[in-house]
Amino acid sequence: MFIAHPCCSLAHPETMTATAIPDIRIVDDNQKPWNSTGNYVLYWMTSHRRIRSNFALQHAVWLAEQHQVPLVVLEALRLDYRWASPRIHQFIIEGMRVNATRAQQYSGVTYYPYVEPSQGAGRGLLRRLAEDAVGVVTDYFPCFFIPNMVAAASKKLDVRLQSVDANGVMPLQATDRVHDGRVFPSVSA
Repeated sequence: MFIAHPCCSLAHPETMTATAIPDIRIVDDNQKPWNSTGNYVLYWMTSHRRIRSNFALQHAVWLAEQHQVPLVVLEALRLDYRWASPRIHQFIIEGMRVNATRAQQYSGVTYYPYVEPSQGAGRGLLRRLAEDAVGVVTDYFPCFFIPNMVAAASKKLDVRLQSVDANGVMPLQATDRVHDGRVFPSVSA
């Protein structure tokens, strides 16, 4: 069973509410069932590391409301990925501090920041937290190591895993073609 770190448990009277987001933003990463006896919805914050203006978080809140359970937000930082550096980690940790402060204004939400104390120490954390969850929501981000990490997690979890596109105002799936970034249209005055 998940036990929130006391400094991260939220108990303020304001409530985070959400409406359903468009289906075009949601990707089912596995076809595993929702756990109807789960104790919370788990939002695994991987790339859209923000409490505001975040469709993935909005979807997780909506699911928690639908299942009448609290929301747990896991924002973890691994040490063993390509391009990991103290500079990047400092930036992410500063963002975690901001997220912790912002999350405190909502009741029914537990924000759980996790920074690996040593390489590999966080292995299995997501799976353990998902054991007591209704399901897991994460960020859809088609770059970096995120797609491989999400694909691996989708096979290891026993509950539904959904990725949500929060990359911008327009969903990535709404475009009719892929731009390779080498050719830009000219703008005439």
